[in-house]
Amino acid sequence: VGSLTVSKTSSNTTLVPIANIVLSGSGASHTVTVTPAASQTGTVTITLTVSDGSLTTSTSFTLTVTTNTAPTITSVTNQTTTTGVAVGPLAFTVGDAQTAASSLTVTGATSNTTLVPTANIVFGGSGANRTVTVTPAASQTGTATITLTVSDGSLTTSTSFTLTVSTSGAGA
Repeated sequence: VGSLTVSKTSSNTTLVPIANIVLSGSGASHTVTVTPAASQTGTVTITLTVSDGSLTTSTSFTLTVTTNTAPTITSVTNQTTTTGVAVGPLAFTVGDAQTAASSLTVTGATSNTTLVPTANIVFGGSGANRTVTVTPAASQTGTATITLTVSDGSLTTSTSFTLTVSTSGAGA
């Protein structure tokens, strides 16, 4: 086994240069790590050949490289409420071409933590169908921009809406 040599080829060296096919291991146990070139997409056949000096055998596999696109999130309309009264649950939808909707993470932020503490942005739902409930702090009035962000673990997309909070006598 120690005298065997392993070689590698790529059917598309623009997508996967030979230098980006790394063989490691020893004896009868080896691994291959394939790293596509940056900003490239497509399909490539990787062939690994083992030789004892006189006989060879090969195995091939196909690798398809796609672009990771950012997840999507639908908009939420601007909201108006009175002091201390929550809005929601407000429905929105998330999605991603490469990641299951159930694996997407949604977070919230506020431009005015006095009016709406970040902890008062609460998410519900599952899969693609999500909800957010926003509860303003007691005895506070004003406006806050609420930003909802969806992440697939590497890329994010955000949407924002304005929450206006007035006193109960002002006619929300």
